[in-house]
Amino acid sequence: MCTVTKRRQKIGFWKWLQGKTLGGKSVEVSADTIEKYIDQEKLSNLVAEELTVHAAINLIANSISKCEFRTLKNGKEYNGEEYYVWNYEPNKNQNSSQFLQELVATLLYRNECLVVEVGGQLIIAESFTKDEYALKETIFSNVYRKGLTFERTFRMSEVLYFRLSNKNIRQLLTNLCNGYNELLNEAVDKYEKAGGEKGTLHIDSMAKGNTYGGKTFEETYEDLMNNRFRRYFNSRSAVLPLFNGFTYTKQAAEQGKKSTSEMKDITDVLDQIVVTVARAFNIPAALLKGDVSEIDKVTKNFLTFCIDPLCEMLNTEINRKRYGKNQIRKGNYIKIDTTTIMHVDVFEIAEKIDKLIASGMYCIDELRRKLGETELNTEESKKHWITKNYEDITTVQDTGNKGVNNLEE
Repeated sequence: MCTVTKRRQKIGFWKWLQGKTLGGKSVEVSADTIEKYIDQEKLSNLVAEELTVHAAINLIANSISKCEFRTLKNGKEYNGEEYYVWNYEPNKNQNSSQFLQELVATLLYRNECLVVEVGGQLIIAESFTKDEYALKETIFSNVYRKGLTFERTFRMSEVLYFRLSNKNIRQLLTNLCNGYNELLNEAVDKYEKAGGEKGTLHIDSMAKGNTYGGKTFEETYEDLMNNRFRRYFNSRSAVLPLFNGFTYTKQAAEQGKKSTSEMKDITDVLDQIVVTVARAFNIPAALLKGDVSEIDKVTKNFLTFCIDPLCEMLNTEINRKRYGKNQIRKGNYIKIDTTTIMHVDVFEIAEKIDKLIASGMYCIDELRRKLGETELNTEESKKHWITKNYEDITTVQDTGNKGVNNLEE
């Protein structure tokens, strides 16, 4: 008697895996992006990690692409050429959203990103050579983009060079998740074995001496095990012809219990991968999983610890390279507004809007802009208003002192 096992195909499992890893939401993962950043030989072993990392980077890149780059001149907002470049068209082939998504994705994948200006266009380098010096400017050469290698060199003061920590976060994540990948592979193997069809083949002792269609018993047995059973298991509907002396019996004992157990093992490993990746990118794990409970608190945490530091780094590099110390002193600089990331329901915050206007904190046009509405651009909408119950504390003190003096008199 021997045991025959049918192994399930992996296609259905990996579809389930993608839905689980990305919180049930689809995320576009292009082949070009994968080939650009990871070794194809390791792709099969890093599927779970890569899907989660890509989802995390996609979340960060999409969030930053929604920010407004506000430009100021003499301390007042001024929508000139620089405003158009960062909010609409940084180059002829990309709009601002596409440009910022690529910039952030490159920065997070490679730990660094180089942007050069050529003919008034901002170009993200796909590869480059960097020569660093202690007291002189760093020199960038062999700058490559879309089949074109620039023959000239670029000094540090001529480019926008963004860099995270010295340790490459992708290498760190790979090291952290290697153990999880091994656990996942074991869980998948156990899942396939538990979910496959099993059965026993009983061979009568008299069958060994028979011939079947001119074939010996050994030839018939080999053909049955290597060919007939394989076609039978791989077919959706099939009939398995058996000779005299051969009896096949299907086994189905505790298959459901085992499948449930193995699925839980896989889920636990995937959840741990999500938590590890989320921690590395300073993203709340609940947000990466797609949980909707306490979404406002989770989103604020995401903006504070993940988005704001990245935007501050972008903001600082842009200002020091494209404006400089003298212009910044005059009030000419750029400011990245992250308040545009969150969706705001104007009816839910109507009372807060009234307080902001009544306290003189914001004018009407400033609040309309933050809410995504068109500015009115009228004299009244640009004024700062304050209610009568707000008064200068020195005025209150002077009035009180006069009252005391009158009582003494």
